[in-house]
Amino acid sequence: MLVLNNQDVERLLSMKDCIEVIEEGYRELGAGLAANFPEGGRMDVQAPSPGKEPERCYIWGGLAGVIPKREIFALRIKSDIRYPERDINGVPTHKKFCIEPGTYCGLVFLFSTRTAEPLAVVNDGVIQHLRVAATSAVAAKYLARTDSETVGLIGSGGMARTHTLAFCAVLPIKRIKVFSTTPAHRSAFAMEMSDKTGIEVRAVDSPEEAVNGVDVLSSCTDSLSQVVKETWLEPGMHVTCVLSFEVERKAVEKADVVVRHLRGGAIGVKAAAAELDEHERVRRNLYQQYGSPLEERKELPTLADVVSGNVPGRTEKRQITYFHNVPGSGVQFAAVGARLLELAKKEGVGREIPTEWFLQDIRD
Repeated sequence: MLVLNNQDVERLLSMKDCIEVIEEGYRELGAGLAANFPEGGRMDVQAPSPGKEPERCYIWGGLAGVIPKREIFALRIKSDIRYPERDINGVPTHKKFCIEPGTYCGLVFLFSTRTAEPLAVVNDGVIQHLRVAATSAVAAKYLARTDSETVGLIGSGGMARTHTLAFCAVLPIKRIKVFSTTPAHRSAFAMEMSDKTGIEVRAVDSPEEAVNGVDVLSSCTDSLSQVVKETWLEPGMHVTCVLSFEVERKAVEKADVVVRHLRGGAIGVKAAAAELDEHERVRRNLYQQYGSPLEERKELPTLADVVSGNVPGRTEKRQITYFHNVPGSGVQFAAVGARLLELAKKEGVGREIPTEWFLQDIRD
């Protein structure tokens, strides 16, 4: 069995690799030859957690997927302590950690569908950002205009970094504008990503300036409030997000083509009927204000429908298109995990531990 850390993943996996296998995975999913569990994407278990932070809780998150063509089953799990906090503008966000602030526990387990053998366990940090951005890139390939040259980013964290690389891999991007609430962060992002991509990346002072006149608008924040406004959307624009409520309901309704990531939504279970935390209050308020969450609109096509050719993507230049890249998908981890394992074996990367440690002679 192979153990791979984030440095191994970063060394082995390119964005091009991820986009290629994610697209293949969703084509298989659309043809009924791959599967997610749960079908709606993610399952969460929440329990009270003793500690000093108000409304602190324990969250276990999991999702699984299988791609028989790749002979891989993947299970991704997270173990977090979570509590709500407001940013410098008073917007509610989540703080998470494992053991202590600054450390996290997310793991991807890979199994062979040929032998049922446990093949690898992988830190999920780098894979997490790569697979989300690669999925946005696959959607952009089918939904954005093929001559799209400009990107407006809201957010300047890890997701914004991988989304920059992903959009540049599938579209002829020449300029990027980025806004985040912390000036130092957006300036550092612009300098770093300009060096990495070789194109103009400019930090701007307002979200309106970031999105004005762009071909692709991507929200990559951890905000629990709506950061993409209906008035920002222009004919021909492609819009995507990474969290459920980042885009105003009216903005979604303004789009001519709306494609969901998956059919359905995350499954959540609480161990105790404790007082609602900040996240839940915000979610319910948004639900009441803006109507049903997009995940419940099951009539909308999914990314797998579009990639497999079952439904069209963009059909004309002036259409506004929107990809709701929520929630996660086990097929993503199976696709990227299969390629990672292939590259790790080829390059001799990772630490081997005895497979026998994970086997037993007692039948369940």
